[in-house]
Amino acid sequence: MEMTVEWRGKTYTYNNSLINILFLGVDISDPIESETVPGEAGQSDCIMLLSLDPETKQCTILQINRNTMMDLEVYDFSGNYQKSVYAQLTLQYAYSIGGKYSCRAVRDKVKELLYGVTIDGYFALEIEGVSEINDAFGGVDVTMTQDWTVIDESFTEGSTVHLEGDLAESFVRYRDITEFNSVQGRMERQVQYVTALISKMRSSGGEEFYDTISPYIGEYILTDMDADEINALATYEYLTNEVYYLPGEEVANGDYEEFYVDEDELQDLLIGMFYTEVE
Repeated sequence: MEMTVEWRGKTYTYNNSLINILFLGVDISDPIESETVPGEAGQSDCIMLLSLDPETKQCTILQINRNTMMDLEVYDFSGNYQKSVYAQLTLQYAYSIGGKYSCRAVRDKVKELLYGVTIDGYFALEIEGVSEINDAFGGVDVTMTQDWTVIDESFTEGSTVHLEGDLAESFVRYRDITEFNSVQGRMERQVQYVTALISKMRSSGGEEFYDTISPYIGEYILTDMDADEINALATYEYLTNEVYYLPGEEVANGDYEEFYVDEDELQDLLIGMFYTEVE
């Protein structure tokens, strides 16, 4: 179905050839496929959209701030909608009953946030499993774009570090909660890590991607993608120098931080990423 929008005096059509995958990093200690009670399903601390272009074989990344303020849906013990609350997007995962239900709830909210952009699949990774999965791939090389020695003494700016074991988890998880907007630095590291992990498999053609992660599906990984779709992720070039971030402002509210989207700038961003101008 063709989707057309009018924006700033011009007409645009949605690029239906794009394949958009929602990647979630979930902070929870139970097996990720487990269903639980609302409020205890964990939070999606990493939320990014991978937009794959089958024609160019390139992937554009949109990183979405976990603190984005939205009307979220709260569900009961049976997974039925109860009410809406205005809160940080990261909590939508917790407000459902875990597993595929929480993944779908976040997917629907991200789609709403992005004015109906198609989301073709989701891939959720439990943060507790990063070390084990990382080592299954033989570790990942990451170049430090700034000084992160607060995490580990080897994380000096400009150095390339081979992440193994707990170092991998520390790299993607660390955030100084006493520092305002420390979530920004973590988002940047998460993009670095995820793209480095997938790009490593790209060098081998991606054929081993699904085989390597399949033992962790259900415990640390939850996805609605099949083996071929997962292997295809490793066949794209990830444009790490052109990562997009949700436009807006981070503000402090007591002990918490809240991110408010600039709707006009967001519309400009979405037009550039997902639409083509009608001549």
